[in-house]
Amino acid sequence: MTENEFRNLAEAWGGDLDRWPRDRQGDARRLLQRSDEARQVLADAAALDALIASVAPVTLDPATLDKVMALPRGVRQERKASGGWRFDFSMVLPRFAGLAAAAVLGFYIGTTSLFTPGQTMSAQAETVNISDYVFGESLDGESGS
Repeated sequence: MTENEFRNLAEAWGGDLDRWPRDRQGDARRLLQRSDEARQVLADAAALDALIASVAPVTLDPATLDKVMALPRGVRQERKASGGWRFDFSMVLPRFAGLAAAAVLGFYIGTTSLFTPGQTMSAQAETVNISDYVFGESLDGESGS
């Protein structure tokens, strides 16, 4: 058993090896004999077990318990009455429209040979002003060609 497997079992089953799966207890005990880290992991798990055990249980009055237990039934009835779950596109539509516009612009720029193959990026930046294509006129106020 590796120390990582031991840690996962300690997190799942706690600090008492007797609660662990029987087929893993022997390997865990052997690892504890040779590993300081495993002993610390088991001590931490035991401390967490003690902390959880020290918390007083929560009790609900019967009326509150009935209200809580009725919630899932109410949700099922609302879903059935509305015809099932519906997806709200109002949150997604603006993002999708922006993505679609960026894709169309990228496709247009990529297929209209605005950039000449072989030019460096600085040469392309000097020769192409895409504001003419996007806004109809350049940014400095001159009309587009």
